[in-house]
Amino acid sequence: MRKIKILLVKVTSLISLKFYYRLAYFHNRGKWLNLKKTTNLSEFIISQIVSGEINAYAIYADKYRVRNFVKKRGLSHILTQLYGSWTDANDINFDTLPNQFVLKQNAGCKLNIICFDKTKLDIQEVRNKLNHWMQIKVFARKEPHYDRIEKCIIAEELIQDGLGNLPVDYKFQCINGKIHHILVCTDRDKSTRLHMYGLNWIRKNNLVKKKNEKYDDAIPRPKNLDKMIEYAAILAQGFEYVRVDLYDTGDKVYFGELTFTPHSGLLRYYTIEALEEMLKFRDH
Repeated sequence: MRKIKILLVKVTSLISLKFYYRLAYFHNRGKWLNLKKTTNLSEFIISQIVSGEINAYAIYADKYRVRNFVKKRGLSHILTQLYGSWTDANDINFDTLPNQFVLKQNAGCKLNIICFDKTKLDIQEVRNKLNHWMQIKVFARKEPHYDRIEKCIIAEELIQDGLGNLPVDYKFQCINGKIHHILVCTDRDKSTRLHMYGLNWIRKNNLVKKKNEKYDDAIPRPKNLDKMIEYAAILAQGFEYVRVDLYDTGDKVYFGELTFTPHSGLLRYYTIEALEEMLKFRDH
C-alpha cells in the first residue's frame, strides 16, 4: 500500500495542478469540473487553488502566525497557552514543558503529537518525527499555500473534555462571513465521527452523502454554542469562504484553526446539492 501511495504521488507530480483536480473531482463526483462558472462550493474552492488566489491565505492557515490575527480580532482569550516555537526539534527543552501538551508543525494537517504523559514519551523518536515533518513538502500538489508558510514547531496547551479525552471539534462552515452550518467531529482520538448541525442545533442530514449518515448520531448541544457562533462570525469576516474550528470544554471556548481548503477542496462527505446550496448562500 505504501509503495502504491508513493507511486501515485510521483505520477501526480508530473501533471498540472488543474489537470490533477479535474481527475480528482471526476473521480469523486462523477462529473467534470467547471472552473469558468463555478456551480458549487467545491468548484469555488478548487478555482481559488488552481488560480493561485489561495496563496494569499497562507498566513491565516499558519497555525502559529494566525494567533496574531485572532488577537487583532479581539479574541485573545480563546487562544490556547503557547509554550514555545522552534525550527529544529533538537532545540526543544522538554524539561520546561508541562506533563501534558501538544507538539505540532504549523503548516498542514495531522502533523501533531499529543502528549498525555511526558514520562512515557520517547523524546528522541519525537524529535526525529518533528524534524522529518519540517523537511518534507506534502501539500505542493493539492494545497500549495501550505508550502508558502514559514515552517516551525510549536508546543501548546493540551485541551481535554474533563474526562481525559480530546474535546469535540466544532467546525463552522462560513461563507462571506455568515455561518451556514456546523460540522461536528467526535471521537477524534479513535475513528472520527461526523455530525452536521444548524445554528439552532437541529441536525442537517440532508447535507451528507448517504454512506456517511450512519455517523450522524445525536449529540448534546454544547454549553457555549452561542459564544462559539459569535466568535466564528467575528473570525470569518472578510473571507469568501473559511472554516473556523473551535472547541468547547464546557468551561471555556478555545480556538483551533482556520481552514480554507478542507479535503483539498473536494469536500467528499457533502452531497452535490449541499455544495450548490452553500455557494448560493453567499448571495443571501
